[in-house]
Amino acid sequence: MQETSLPATTATRPGVATQARRGDWMVLFSALCFATMPVFGSYAYGAGVGIVTLLAWRFTLSVAVLALIALLSGRMARPPRGTALPLLGMGALYLIMSFIYFQALRLAPVSTLTLLFYTYPGVVTILSVLVLREPLTRIKMAALVLALAGCAIVLSPAELGDWRGAALALTASLLYSGFLVGGTPLIRKVEPVLATLLILSVSAAGYLLAALLTGAQAPPPKPIAWFSIVGIALIATVLSDLSFFWGLPRTGASRAAILSTLEPVCTLAMAAALLGETISMGRLWGGLLILLSVVLIHRE
Repeated sequence: MQETSLPATTATRPGVATQARRGDWMVLFSALCFATMPVFGSYAYGAGVGIVTLLAWRFTLSVAVLALIALLSGRMARPPRGTALPLLGMGALYLIMSFIYFQALRLAPVSTLTLLFYTYPGVVTILSVLVLREPLTRIKMAALVLALAGCAIVLSPAELGDWRGAALALTASLLYSGFLVGGTPLIRKVEPVLATLLILSVSAAGYLLAALLTGAQAPPPKPIAWFSIVGIALIATVLSDLSFFWGLPRTGASRAAILSTLEPVCTLAMAAALLGETISMGRLWGGLLILLSVVLIHRE
């Protein structure tokens, strides 16, 4: 028995490493897609679209596209036993987190919100060690320090603004940390398209109800508004969440959180290219630290 088990164990190690590397690339692709959210959001707000209207249409279109993908690919099936209710619970947590996040956006500067929200890689790393028993290696710790330092430099706000916005941003960070840590073992059991569909269905139902109750369900009249909403739905939600949920169980919660710090760097570059915002030398150095953390964690 020992002679057969040792080669099998050895053979699985490269396979696990390969899966982790593929998971890394999918999480990085997810970060790139999600980074388009503030840019599309700026266009939508400029066209007069309200938050509830934007989120209601975002999640409704996302769920419709995911349902179509699931039907055409034969993935529209009953989830494994014992996973449906936890996935819906993740959806409820995602709904609450997104609402708190956008409420914080109303009270605090974008830089403050993003800086405080991106404390979640540190929280996820600690929780992953305590809850998921993920190893805390020196490389992972070094990558985490580089990523958080880079975020602090890239996003350093001149002032925190309204303390309520700062408190909400930190709350959203903690909720997202719980979402990642709690969802990692669950999503390993469910096909990514089906998992994403179930999770986002809760957000779609919640924001549709809010839109109906507030009279914000009317479609926006301007083409630029529709361009922004479709971009958020297809790129910043469907592509981003599908690739993230595919990569998360393969790369692990803490690695995924650290790799996701690439998001603010991509957002900064897009804002400079598309919105005319300037990039200071300090932010370039901060972005370099984040890129170094991504290279470091990917080589672990």
